[in-house]
Amino acid sequence: MRGKLCILLMAYLLPIAGWTSPANLVDAEWHEIETPHFRIVTNGRPESVKGLAEDLERFRVVASQLLSASEVQHKLTIFALADRNSYAAFVGDENAKRTGGVFHNTSYGSFALVNLGSDRSMREHPAREFLFHEYTHFLTYGRSPLHYPYWYSEGFAEVFSTVDFPKDGNYVFGAIPMDRAASLYYDQPMPLEELLRATPTTADGRQNSRVYAGGWMLTHWLIMSSGKADRIQGYVSAYNRGEDPVDALVSALEMPFEELERHYIGQAKGKFSKRTGLMPRGYKPVQPIVQPLSREAAVAEIARYLVMSGKNADSLRELVQYARAERADSHELMSIIAVAKTRAGEFSRAESLLESIPLGAHSEQWYQSAEAFLWLERQLVKGVHSDPERLEAVRDRFAALIEANDEVPAYWRGLAVAMQKLGYPRGEYLKILEQAYLRAPREVGIAWWYANELYLDRDAEIFARVAHPLLMQITEEQPRTQLQAMLADLLPDIAAPEVDAEEKKTIDGAFAKYKGYSANKALALALDYKGAYVFGYAYDSPDQDTANSKALEVCEARRITLNVESLCRIYAEGDKIIDAVGSSDRL
Repeated sequence: MRGKLCILLMAYLLPIAGWTSPANLVDAEWHEIETPHFRIVTNGRPESVKGLAEDLERFRVVASQLLSASEVQHKLTIFALADRNSYAAFVGDENAKRTGGVFHNTSYGSFALVNLGSDRSMREHPAREFLFHEYTHFLTYGRSPLHYPYWYSEGFAEVFSTVDFPKDGNYVFGAIPMDRAASLYYDQPMPLEELLRATPTTADGRQNSRVYAGGWMLTHWLIMSSGKADRIQGYVSAYNRGEDPVDALVSALEMPFEELERHYIGQAKGKFSKRTGLMPRGYKPVQPIVQPLSREAAVAEIARYLVMSGKNADSLRELVQYARAERADSHELMSIIAVAKTRAGEFSRAESLLESIPLGAHSEQWYQSAEAFLWLERQLVKGVHSDPERLEAVRDRFAALIEANDEVPAYWRGLAVAMQKLGYPRGEYLKILEQAYLRAPREVGIAWWYANELYLDRDAEIFARVAHPLLMQITEEQPRTQLQAMLADLLPDIAAPEVDAEEKKTIDGAFAKYKGYSANKALALALDYKGAYVFGYAYDSPDQDTANSKALEVCEARRITLNVESLCRIYAEGDKIIDAVGSSDRL
């Protein structure tokens, strides 16, 4: 038995050695498999992946019922990669060692990646659990600003990763994932308090495995056996308000920690219940459409993901070099590399790449998108000296891109930036910014700008809805302090952070200073898409018009000096806010 085990271990470990060369990616046979809700790009066996696509559509229906997921979820792009080496070329060697699948929700769209060769259960469809796991992340994270504790995020996805369809019209969920079974058999459960406090940044490779196993155990008990599943949302809300993760769970469940720990430890020795259900009456299995991809199209798909996700620049460089040498490049690939050069600030190189593309392709969305981002970034580096005519062209281009595909958050953000810099009323560009946020609530740049704008409206509930989850993403001290101060300003129950005089030069500090001024006063404000801002005050003026003019004059002078890119506006007259969207309020 021991000899057989060694052979099995060697068979599992051998594929880990090495790294996929760009030749293996470019010269592989690639296929596109499409269903109403999924688009799968794969270098695996198309018939096997076709079966996965059919099960994914079934799983989507089940998950939509069990998770109350939104029906408006856009189509998810999945890279189903044949082996560990192909997977490593996308996610990097270290991530490939630690994961069998990943999910990315970016401002350019959502992507899931799965290693088809990573499944050890010898089931009919390789890596099926990984795909169901990642799609659960897509359903719960795709359009929600909420953040879930690490253990619950992964544990929840694991619970639904084992959905099975034993016969037509039926489904079963709640079985233990194969990797979790191995973890529980060979290892002791992670201590409960350690599990509840774990984060992706504090857990190493072995601890990650224990978090997944412990998260699965605790989540399975909460959903299947505790009778307290309806209290989980209250716990998640408390967690997003910044409450202690241990105290928040104990409070939400109304259960002493010792009792909760007893149930948790008991899971490691218990039998795990499963539940069954029926597919909706009249459900018909989906027939995926399978099409081969040319080498050129496959290279463009790979490059697009690497650029849009910002992952694995080394793979991108080697891929492009090999594709050019083998004449597997394309005009579309050139446009994708132009986007990468634009991001790096190499505008002349990006422009020359786009100029190499024939006029006949300039109507393609991939070309127009690359050109729009180049136009925008060129204007943004000019700061307050940007060209209004060129910004109008940027505005029109992003508006056209949204008309063609309104699911891309980056298009909405580009349009909002152009509108703000052109001096549109706050209400108009905020409607556009809101659409960007709703499509990518975890994109920090979008959420940061939106939170600052919402703060100016002085609506504590709406501001907190964006600021609390954002605070969980920001690690830099200065913006964290600023966001905490704004929350404390609008929500009296939140303690303000202790800061020195220099750090107090924040928006809430400026408001506090302004409140102390006498009548016939005005406050002018400029706040741009970066969250940069500047104020102009006037007080003790002979009349309100004079105060307004003086405040604008002071604000504009500071705006030019500090390169704040939006125009100055009168924000408050006296203590009354006049530039809040939708209503007036008082500071």
